[in-house]
Amino acid sequence: MSTATQQDQHSHETQPSSQTRAVRQALVSMGSRIVGQGAAIEEVVHAIGVLSTSRAPALFVGEPGAGKRFFARVLHETTAQGPLVLLSDEAAPIDAAALRTATESARGGTLVLVDIDRLAPELSDELVALANRGDTRLIATSTAPLDPDGCHAALCALFATSTVKLPTLRERAEDIPLLIQHFFELHATRSRRTDLRGLSPEAIALLEGHSFADHVRGLDRAIDQAMAFAEGPYVTVSDLPEEIRGAKPHGSPLLLGALPVNGLDLRAAVEEFETRMILQALERTGWNKNRASRLLGLNRTTLVEMIKRKRLAPPLGARKPVTAKADALEALADAE
Repeated sequence: MSTATQQDQHSHETQPSSQTRAVRQALVSMGSRIVGQGAAIEEVVHAIGVLSTSRAPALFVGEPGAGKRFFARVLHETTAQGPLVLLSDEAAPIDAAALRTATESARGGTLVLVDIDRLAPELSDELVALANRGDTRLIATSTAPLDPDGCHAALCALFATSTVKLPTLRERAEDIPLLIQHFFELHATRSRRTDLRGLSPEAIALLEGHSFADHVRGLDRAIDQAMAFAEGPYVTVSDLPEEIRGAKPHGSPLLLGALPVNGLDLRAAVEEFETRMILQALERTGWNKNRASRLLGLNRTTLVEMIKRKRLAPPLGARKPVTAKADALEALADAE
């Protein structure tokens, strides 16, 4: 649970949305946003709202990939004061010189210290001095709460009432559909994949049911990788990384002519093959359901119901390559 002070928690119980609205509105004005509306993430947003009213030190605790650096940046952006400097030991161990350089660069702004639990104990006094200086905000991240028995007493005291526990992806399962859509749109824009319309229902179901070891970061990476392999118009199960689709062979098993050695999920395989054939028929006919149903040997009503069940949709601005009269008949048939 996110922690601030007992008074803050009581205020959150009586007015649960005031702080979260303020944070979200501030981020929108900066061109940023927090994806998710579940109770777990709302607790985090509320805690950030409380912390944004001061320049006090703050600590974000969470498992790898839960978003510690992201939320540290969010807290900085809600105060919008001075530069943001990130100090990490990924490239080299943090020593006194590196800490002093980062501190001077962050003067008047925010210093984010990544993995404070790995910081050399002899640097604790310098961090406490930085926090007490008052002209630079200290935000730290850690994979676990600081251990009072192994932590410098003054350093632990800095975060005693300003530690925010980030939920795992499992703890915010209701946000996963929103995150999937967000990452799809993000990577589609970055890679200019205007030919892709989204993920197939089967691919979404696999992503929603998968347990990602690195949480949000893992979900983001999986969608990015899948989109790189997707031929379109949808990202399908076969495009997902192997560890998510269960090491199934590439391509639909129905087209392999033999049962894979490790077996298969027949219902999922049939569903994916069915989706692919429907999409190909619709693409070939410019999304004219009358002609597509004839290509598939289906009753038109059956095809319409399948499209609705699978949540398939044509690209924006798609045109049907038929006459205006046929367009009118198609629209009339859809309304029936």
